Amino acid sequence: MPTPQPQAHRGQRYTLQQAATLLGTGRTTLCQQLRELGMLDARNLATRAHTSSGRMVVELREYEHCGLGVARPYGKTFVTERGLMYIANRLGVRIHREAANDAVL
Repeated sequence: MPTPQPQAHRGQRYTLQQAATLLGTGRTTLCQQLRELGMLDARNLATRAHTSSGRMVVELREYEHCGLGVARPYGKTFVTERGLMYIANRLGVRIHREAANDAVL
């Protein structure tokens, strides 16, 4: 699992759902495109090259497993502002900030 980025260097970050809305597509489609570009792995975690460059961040989180009663870790991918511009450029699409204003970001 990729190493989480330090909290001090945050800036604007978007979930994959929010990034998809800004790019005018759905989360599933965006994840598929990002996997094809090598930006996400099979579990939708950002690859090292894109976390190292500051385009994406993977946060380590936990959830309580109901059956086992223990905390289980998982990674959650976020797209940075820099990453959003990079993805829009690679996919040849515009960022739809006006459409995102209607969505809950």
